Amino acid sequence: MVTGSHRVFGCAANFVRGRTCVFCGSFRVNRTRRGYVKCRTCRRQKSLAKLRREIAILQGFSQQVPAYRLAHDLGVDPKVISRVYQKLRAAVFHIAELEGMASKLSGEIELDEAYFGGRRKGRRGRGAAGKRVVFGLLERDGRVYTKVVEHVSADTLMAHIQTTTRKGSVYDTDAFRG
Repeated sequence: MVTGSHRVFGCAANFVRGRTCVFCGSFRVNRTRRGYVKCRTCRRQKSLAKLRREIAILQGFSQQVPAYRLAHDLGVDPKVISRVYQKLRAAVFHIAELEGMASKLSGEIELDEAYFGGRRKGRRGRGAAGKRVVFGLLERDGRVYTKVVEHVSADTLMAHIQTTTRKGSVYDTDAFRG
């Protein structure tokens, strides 16, 4: 496992130093006078300054650096960093969805729903207007599955439970009658 991550970081370091092509991975690259890296295989080129900035944004995202601070450090507009962070979050979400669909949750599973959003204070919980209901399943010492649901009826929740969990699992709820 260590050699795999070492290899990934080595590739990123090669990209930053301009030793490999970003597009095709070829080692047949030349550095130009104006600070670009040009591939002799695919004939595409990329600015080293832009490449270093993109990798710095990825590092900031992985280290959970706030967008405004990273923007100040890189000398970029904070909206750019926020937009890249949002795209990275969407990509992570889609990968997590694909991984979650690959295998079902099993073992001891906790079930609960929560209410998010709303513009004004006042009524809370089920009776509040403008709130979204998020249903969640937590596999103890494992994965989490969340889904925004329209209704908190037994039929709706049971459909999600049956599609995402294996039979024979132990369910812990807070007085869920379904």
